[in-house]
Amino acid sequence: MSLAEGKRLAQYEIVAPLGSGGMGEVYRARDLRLGRDVAIKVMADHIASDPEMRRRFETEARSVASLSHPSILSIHELAIVDGVPMAVMELLEGENLRSRIKRGALPWREAARIAATVAEGLAAAHARGIVHRDLKPENIFLTTDDGVKILDFGLALQRLDSPLGPDVPTMAMTADRVVMGTFGYMSPEQVTGGRVDGRSDLFALGCVLFEMLTGRPLFTGETPQEIIASLMHDSGIDLTAFDPLLPAEMRPILLRCIDRVAARRFESAHDVAMALQALQTGSVSVSPARRRTQRGKSLAVLPFVNAIADPSIEYLTDGITESIINSLSQLPGLRVVPRSLVFRYKGLQADPATVGLALNARTILTGRVVQQGDFVNIQAELVDTNTESQLWGEQFRQKTSELMTLQQEIAWQISEALRLKLTGKEKKRLRKKPTVNPEAYQEYLRGRYLWNNWTPDSFRRALDHFERAISIDPTYGLAYAGLADVVGSLAYYALVPPQDGFPRAKAAAQRALELEPGLADAHASLGLNNLFWEHDWLGAEREFKKAIELNEQLALPHTLYGFYLMSLRRHDEAIEEARTAQRLDPLSLFVNMGLCWAYHGAGRYEDAIRETLRTRELSRDSIESVNLLVNCYEETGRFEEAARVCSEYHVFGVRAEGTELLDAYRQSGEQGYWRKRLELLHRAPEQSGRIMDFAYAMTHAYLGEDEAVYQRMERLVEARAGNCVFFNVAPAFKHLRDQPRFQAILKRVGVPTASAPHTVST
Repeated sequence: MSLAEGKRLAQYEIVAPLGSGGMGEVYRARDLRLGRDVAIKVMADHIASDPEMRRRFETEARSVASLSHPSILSIHELAIVDGVPMAVMELLEGENLRSRIKRGALPWREAARIAATVAEGLAAAHARGIVHRDLKPENIFLTTDDGVKILDFGLALQRLDSPLGPDVPTMAMTADRVVMGTFGYMSPEQVTGGRVDGRSDLFALGCVLFEMLTGRPLFTGETPQEIIASLMHDSGIDLTAFDPLLPAEMRPILLRCIDRVAARRFESAHDVAMALQALQTGSVSVSPARRRTQRGKSLAVLPFVNAIADPSIEYLTDGITESIINSLSQLPGLRVVPRSLVFRYKGLQADPATVGLALNARTILTGRVVQQGDFVNIQAELVDTNTESQLWGEQFRQKTSELMTLQQEIAWQISEALRLKLTGKEKKRLRKKPTVNPEAYQEYLRGRYLWNNWTPDSFRRALDHFERAISIDPTYGLAYAGLADVVGSLAYYALVPPQDGFPRAKAAAQRALELEPGLADAHASLGLNNLFWEHDWLGAEREFKKAIELNEQLALPHTLYGFYLMSLRRHDEAIEEARTAQRLDPLSLFVNMGLCWAYHGAGRYEDAIRETLRTRELSRDSIESVNLLVNCYEETGRFEEAARVCSEYHVFGVRAEGTELLDAYRQSGEQGYWRKRLELLHRAPEQSGRIMDFAYAMTHAYLGEDEAVYQRMERLVEARAGNCVFFNVAPAFKHLRDQPRFQAILKRVGVPTASAPHTVST
């Protein structure tokens, strides 16, 4: 059925048609209750009259609605209005991939980014037992803000062994020998009616990737029979004529996706995403001569495995891995894959060939660790990723107190197995006996591991370990740097009095630099202290830049410098620093949140939502991510979604009970919502006033209660709260920015007067 402009379906008003397909027509509509534009897919008449097809339409909507992933089109609601079944979806602005390909082949980095993003979405669907089965350029949408969305799960298959359980609607099942999909993208097993699983989607993704790179389909023909013949019999692909800058590593990735035998494809969509992301992060070279050198002498040290899953030694397995990487990275003639890339594989099962492709490494080192009393048992193995054959293997048993010596012995044996030609000086450096007290080293490893968990409890526990490390070895510079990091974090969140914590953090960082002048970590800590406590903006920038200069591969200084730039509303630069940090350490919760905040500060709320949802996959317990997600929903008028999150998690220190926040919004609109939010803040347990003061100030601002906003701001400034530096960028306060009283507060915080935004005004 066709709907005219202005037609009302419940609270939705039709604006204009967007397109049509076999399952129905899609319209742009206005949600009059929430004040936002949406897309509505209305079931076609012939579908509505066919019970089986109607079931497929409803199943598609329910299955997609069950998937919460930034790369998959969101379904807001499935409803029947005036007897017409319809699905209400997020409205996408942009074009589908088919339209983009018609203008010509894509640059290889862009094609790799799109394919990796699609692979991430497929991985989320496959994890819930859903196979798409009709992936093609028409079903991939490129949004105007560089997002990528997978569309149309209409042919999706819910496998019988799905983890979704009996209470979740399942996808339409098809009998063996039934062909469903689109010729030219269907896998051989789909064409022959065989068993279909997630690897069929990987085949289709390979076809799409080839088409993006070349501008033409991989399998062609005038008729379906000719396309099938091309699929079943053509062999080999040639990419050299299309993009001279294309890395040679792209071809094996592509061939692995489109292998006719499903068992020889990548094991998972996640592995495809990892391989493609590695191409974009600079872990490969486009120089053929240099590429041959890298593949010949290249090593990835995968995170050592905690063999008995003992959480008390998790710090040990991570520390061993990092130490070996650091030792081997000093050797010439050997490219060692950075920690930030290999730690993506922590806890994952992947075959050597997949890892080799993903990390562009000819060899990989794996290890298993078991602690038995005062001894550590390590089983290590060096594997050639081309042949999947073992080059070296050894078992070690050593006292825990001699762990640093053991790690160096492993590094030495690896250098021998790879036949590296080392000078006498390099050999001496590799075998140099460590001078750090082994007990202090153990305490440092525990402290750094806990600090990276980024929770109040882990901060406090990390502090104990860093203090123990220093008491054991007062000359251990890294331990002082760790102490500076954790005390600064505790002070920022007011978990210790800021007037005590920040000066102590500064003293620890200065001591670390006295002991080891080149420590980038310590300079980053000084920058943090200058910004959040002393409000010395020029000094903060100087220290952040110094940290980056000393170690540009360290993610944390880039993240902190990004916060500095964001607070000055230099948004393009802030986002670039945050992206750099994420590339360097893609598994760090704090680093990923840095990019989320950078997008939020720039007013790019949809980007912030997408990144925050992705980051929450790293930790569902992250309070920072919950708070930011709620604020983004509020800024975009999605109050019902914000209310649902508030009912599930503690937001700004308190959790809404049941549907009270949602009910308040439905009864009294935005004012009702914010009144209820203010009530929830009053319910919050006793804690540091300055942490809650920022939340109070924002809520009063949304209610238009400016005097109450200024009172809270004054309290924050008096307490020298670290988050004062974000007054100038918080969207809740944008209506106050031109007021003299607000500008006076910024002056007290030391915000430079030349802080006008470079790009986006928020």
